[in-house]
Amino acid sequence: MKIDLTELLRQVGNEADIAEEAEVSFPEDGLNLTRPVKIDLHLVNTGASVYVTGTLATEAELECSRCLKKFKRSLTVRVEEEYVRGPSAQPAKNAKEVELKANDFVYPLGGDNSLDLGELIRQNLTLALPIKVLCREACKGE
Repeated sequence: MKIDLTELLRQVGNEADIAEEAEVSFPEDGLNLTRPVKIDLHLVNTGASVYVTGTLATEAELECSRCLKKFKRSLTVRVEEEYVRGPSAQPAKNAKEVELKANDFVYPLGGDNSLDLGELIRQNLTLALPIKVLCREACKGE
Protein backbone atom coordinates (compact mmCIF):
# COMPACT_ATOMS: atom_id res chain seq x y z
CA MET A 1 0.00 0.00 0.00
CA LYS A 2 1.89 3.00 -1.30
CA ILE A 3 1.05 6.68 -0.90
CA ASP A 4 2.16 9.14 -3.58
CA LEU A 5 3.94 12.09 -1.95
CA THR A 6 4.66 14.08 -5.13
CA GLU A 7 2.26 16.91 -4.19
CA LEU A 8 3.56 17.04 -0.59
CA LEU A 9 7.17 17.29 -1.82
CA ARG A 10 6.49 20.26 -4.13
CA GLN A 11 6.99 22.85 -1.37
CA VAL A 12 8.65 22.94 2.03
CA GLY A 13 6.03 23.20 4.76
CA ASN A 14 3.34 21.25 2.89
CA GLU A 15 1.32 19.00 5.15
CA ALA A 16 -1.01 16.06 4.54
CA ASP A 17 -3.22 13.83 6.66
CA ILE A 18 -3.92 10.17 5.99
CA ALA A 19 -6.95 8.63 7.67
CA GLU A 20 -7.98 5.25 6.30
CA GLU A 21 -8.17 1.54 7.01
CA ALA A 22 -6.03 -1.17 5.45
CA GLU A 23 -6.61 -4.93 5.32
CA VAL A 24 -3.14 -6.36 5.93
CA SER A 25 -1.61 -9.26 7.83
CA PHE A 26 1.96 -10.39 8.36
CA PRO A 27 1.83 -14.05 9.51
CA GLU A 28 5.53 -14.59 8.62
CA ASP A 29 6.33 -12.06 11.38
CA GLY A 30 3.90 -13.61 13.88
CA LEU A 31 1.46 -10.77 13.27
CA ASN A 32 -1.98 -12.17 12.39
CA LEU A 33 -4.33 -9.22 12.29
CA THR A 34 -8.04 -9.88 12.82
CA ARG A 35 -9.23 -6.35 12.06
CA PRO A 36 -8.21 -3.78 9.46
CA VAL A 37 -5.49 -1.37 10.61
CA LYS A 38 -6.89 2.08 11.32
CA ILE A 39 -4.27 4.51 10.00
CA ASP A 40 -4.20 8.10 11.28
CA LEU A 41 -1.03 9.86 10.11
CA HIS A 42 0.15 13.45 9.71
CA LEU A 43 2.94 14.12 7.18
CA VAL A 44 5.07 17.28 6.98
CA ASN A 45 7.61 18.22 4.31
CA THR A 46 10.49 19.68 6.34
CA GLY A 47 12.62 20.33 3.26
CA ALA A 48 15.24 17.79 4.22
CA SER A 49 12.73 15.00 4.88
CA VAL A 50 9.12 13.97 5.30
CA TYR A 51 8.25 13.71 8.99
CA VAL A 52 5.45 11.25 9.77
CA THR A 53 3.56 11.11 13.08
CA GLY A 54 0.32 9.48 14.14
CA THR A 55 -1.20 6.20 15.27
CA LEU A 56 -1.98 2.73 14.03
CA ALA A 57 -4.74 0.71 15.69
CA THR A 58 -5.85 -2.87 15.10
CA GLU A 59 -6.42 -6.24 16.76
CA ALA A 60 -4.06 -9.21 16.55
CA GLU A 61 -4.48 -12.91 17.21
CA LEU A 62 -1.63 -14.04 19.44
CA GLU A 63 -0.58 -17.32 21.06
CA CYS A 64 0.11 -17.45 24.79
CA SER A 65 3.73 -18.37 25.59
CA ARG A 66 2.63 -20.49 28.55
CA CYS A 67 -0.64 -22.29 27.67
CA LEU A 68 -0.38 -21.98 23.85
CA LYS A 69 -4.00 -20.86 23.57
CA LYS A 70 -4.84 -18.31 20.91
CA PHE A 71 -6.38 -15.01 22.01
CA LYS A 72 -7.02 -11.56 20.60
CA ARG A 73 -5.41 -8.34 21.79
CA SER A 74 -5.93 -4.75 20.68
CA LEU A 75 -2.81 -2.97 19.49
CA THR A 76 -2.41 0.79 19.29
CA VAL A 77 0.97 2.12 18.24
CA ARG A 78 2.30 5.66 18.15
CA VAL A 79 4.26 6.28 14.94
CA GLU A 80 7.12 8.75 14.54
CA GLU A 81 9.24 8.20 11.42
CA GLU A 82 11.37 10.29 9.07
CA TYR A 83 11.84 9.65 5.34
CA VAL A 84 14.29 11.23 2.89
CA ARG A 85 14.73 11.13 -0.88
CA GLY A 86 17.53 8.90 -2.10
CA PRO A 87 19.25 5.87 -0.57
CA SER A 88 19.82 5.56 3.15
CA ALA A 89 23.35 5.21 4.47
CA GLN A 90 24.53 1.60 4.72
CA PRO A 91 27.38 0.49 6.98
CA ALA A 92 30.50 -0.95 5.36
CA LYS A 93 30.21 -4.70 4.80
CA ASN A 94 33.50 -5.48 6.53
CA ALA A 95 32.72 -3.32 9.60
CA LYS A 96 32.52 -5.41 12.76
CA GLU A 97 31.07 -2.76 15.04
CA VAL A 98 29.25 0.35 13.92
CA GLU A 99 28.15 3.30 16.01
CA LEU A 100 24.63 4.34 15.07
CA LYS A 101 23.94 7.98 14.36
CA ALA A 102 20.64 9.87 14.18
CA ASN A 103 20.45 9.66 10.38
CA ASP A 104 20.73 5.85 10.56
CA PHE A 105 17.09 5.88 11.68
CA VAL A 106 15.90 7.83 8.63
CA TYR A 107 14.35 5.75 5.86
CA PRO A 108 14.46 6.38 2.09
CA LEU A 109 11.35 7.25 0.10
CA GLY A 110 10.59 5.18 -2.96
CA GLY A 111 12.24 6.36 -6.17
CA ASP A 112 8.80 7.40 -7.39
CA ASN A 113 8.29 9.69 -4.32
CA SER A 114 6.10 7.11 -2.64
CA LEU A 115 5.79 5.98 0.95
CA ASP A 116 5.15 2.27 1.53
CA LEU A 117 2.56 2.22 4.31
CA GLY A 118 2.61 -1.58 4.37
CA GLU A 119 6.20 -1.60 5.55
CA LEU A 120 5.58 1.22 8.04
CA ILE A 121 2.64 -0.77 9.47
CA ARG A 122 4.57 -4.06 9.57
CA GLN A 123 7.60 -2.62 11.34
CA ASN A 124 5.72 -0.59 13.94
CA LEU A 125 3.17 -3.28 14.83
CA THR A 126 5.83 -6.01 14.99
CA LEU A 127 7.87 -3.90 17.41
CA ALA A 128 4.76 -3.33 19.54
CA LEU A 129 4.34 -7.05 20.24
CA PRO A 130 5.53 -8.16 23.67
CA ILE A 131 8.58 -10.44 23.81
CA LYS A 132 6.70 -12.92 25.99
CA VAL A 133 3.03 -13.01 25.02
CA LEU A 134 0.63 -13.99 27.81
CA CYS A 135 -3.14 -14.44 27.51
CA ARG A 136 -3.43 -13.14 31.07
CA GLU A 137 -0.89 -12.21 33.72
CA ALA A 138 -1.84 -15.12 36.00
CA CYS A 139 -1.63 -17.79 33.25
CA LYS A 140 0.09 -20.89 34.64
CA GLY A 141 0.37 -22.69 31.32
CA GLU A 142 -2.50 -25.11 31.82
